[in-house]
Amino acid sequence: MATRLRPGWIAPLLLLLVAACAAPGAQPAATGPASASPTPAPPTLTPPGLQPDFAAPQGDAPVLDGVLAPGEWDSARVETFSDGSELFLLFSAGSLYIGVRGSKPETTAGNVFLDRGNEIAILHSSAALGTAVYARAGGAWERTQDFDWRCRATDDGPAAVRERGAFFEAERWLAANARRGTPNELEFRIEANVPVLRLAINLIRSSNIYVKVIWPAGLDDDTTRPTPGRMPARLAFDPAGWATIGLPDPDA
Repeated sequence: MATRLRPGWIAPLLLLLVAACAAPGAQPAATGPASASPTPAPPTLTPPGLQPDFAAPQGDAPVLDGVLAPGEWDSARVETFSDGSELFLLFSAGSLYIGVRGSKPETTAGNVFLDRGNEIAILHSSAALGTAVYARAGGAWERTQDFDWRCRATDDGPAAVRERGAFFEAERWLAANARRGTPNELEFRIEANVPVLRLAINLIRSSNIYVKVIWPAGLDDDTTRPTPGRMPARLAFDPAGWATIGLPDPDA
């Protein structure tokens, strides 16, 4: 069933998209059928030799509709953000699923920061989906790919489903954009072909876009930095302080 957009959500969501992670001059999100031949993204890489802080349990894959439905995340590991918001982690059929339930009932956007060794990928969901990439440059990280906003549709019509499928094929992740489902709930899927993933997550609320809610708590690198307007050319990340999640072998 298509999700009806509540009128009061429109302005906060546009504000989140522009002020939290927007890139002036970026290509607009696609609105028509997606390309039939997307360019595959490189595999998800993680620095070798990392020891997991904990393992993600296996379970059935949830539906990425922006609603943490009863029973859907019962097998997940539950963590908490710095403000008490809930984080759900679940592995299914080669993908890590991430669910978020914000502690306040308001429109929420989110970033997953994924450590790929010499790169950091930022997986962003608000009114649209996009991926930014930063490469290691000495003691900092330099932007090599800015966001290209896609998947704005909130319905499950054929064009929207095709676009989401093409996005996953190209980017190897997918999320329900923040206009779908429950305003303070987010759902991500990240394809994972490695034994561990190292990542951090932040949340941005429509009531204060300059405050980022962090997991794991206590981080003080640029995962906590407000980024109104275009993403900075350089950021200071410290992945050593992020969470390292062990993943089951999907073929075991």
